[in-house]
Amino acid sequence: MELTTSPSKLNFRLWLQSKLMERCRNNPSYSLRAFAQFLEMDSSSVSQIISGKRKASSKVISKVCEKLSVAPSLRQQFLKEGLRKKTTALAPSNEAFELMAEDAFAYISNWYHYAILELTSTESFSFDAQWISRTLSVSVTEVKMAIDRMVRLGLLREHAGQLIKTNNFVTNFTPGFTSSGNKELQRQVLQKALHAIDHCPQERKDITSMTMAIDVEKLPEAKKVITKFRRDMCAFLEDGEQTEVYNLAIQLYPLSQNEIHRSQS
Repeated sequence: MELTTSPSKLNFRLWLQSKLMERCRNNPSYSLRAFAQFLEMDSSSVSQIISGKRKASSKVISKVCEKLSVAPSLRQQFLKEGLRKKTTALAPSNEAFELMAEDAFAYISNWYHYAILELTSTESFSFDAQWISRTLSVSVTEVKMAIDRMVRLGLLREHAGQLIKTNNFVTNFTPGFTSSGNKELQRQVLQKALHAIDHCPQERKDITSMTMAIDVEKLPEAKKVITKFRRDMCAFLEDGEQTEVYNLAIQLYPLSQNEIHRSQS
């Protein structure tokens, strides 16, 4: 998926992350090492740039843009950004906060970002990329980059060796508005539901539908009822011992795999 943020808001580091994540999503066995080889760079250097531990030089930005066939205008934007930044790569900037307000969703539109957020609330959660990778069936690379992004966007924070969700209520819903990022997320949600139809035991899901003749004038009110239902159902299901992460679309199916169900499957 191509990011839809305006050029003035794009950040080279996060953009490079998104390119690696796209490849990991299309090929689960794809690695950061393979990405570095494609870019004809050292994997350690690419890792440090993506994690924010190292600032990309103008030469590196130009090389990466050439390898990934970036439009000249966007390449210039990244080069200007590199010259403009005088602070260290690890220092939080106002740009990060603006990104959260205006464009964050474009960077975290993959389903597993929200699954990781909710997974932190489960009793068995382990702040270990390997464990999260096994639980959600995504690559370790995707897990590490997703956590890094959400920490920098203020959705997660590290405390005493644990990963903590900073806000209990996160939504990207705006009445009457959608975006390419939101559309991509919903496509992924439906793809996960299709997979659950054939591979998830009946007792662990609820995937049903209803066909009806309706009064279309009632659609605005119907959407309000659906919104209330989603939030009421969320409050109902989260009240108790939180052991797994589920998705409601409205199809209800598991995203996580705890050890008990994994051993039974």
